[in-house]
Amino acid sequence: MDALTCRTSAGDIAGLLTRLRRERPAEFVQTERQYAAPNMDLYRLDEPVPAWGNEGDAIVVTDNRVLLLVDAPIDTASARLEQSLTDSRDTPLSGALDDLHALVVYAGEHPGMQERTLIGCEYRMPGLSLLANPDDAWRTPTP
Repeated sequence: MDALTCRTSAGDIAGLLTRLRRERPAEFVQTERQYAAPNMDLYRLDEPVPAWGNEGDAIVVTDNRVLLLVDAPIDTASARLEQSLTDSRDTPLSGALDDLHALVVYAGEHPGMQERTLIGCEYRMPGLSLLANPDDAWRTPTP
């Protein structure tokens, strides 16, 4: 899940969900839950994955973010993140973060996300919508 750690290129990120649905159909064909304001899809994984010193079995995708839902309050998840960054000084983070990629960490506020933390990558590319998918045409407003 390179997309969680900002290691998916600008050229590859737009097709992320299509690729995940093909490579991991049991986990990414059907959302577990969908949210509005902002639009977010939550996918449950078969096995937990690590990212930024944390671990979780739920991925949240927004229009421009790929996030791990961590079952810990933000203080705990942030402390793990800081420790992970300290431990990884041999592997420069600068290669992953630039004008198009940003690390984001924030407390979950939606139902089912309270007391949890969202941590992952924001892709800052004009016009990017990770949720825009022909298979999800019902999301597109009709005039």
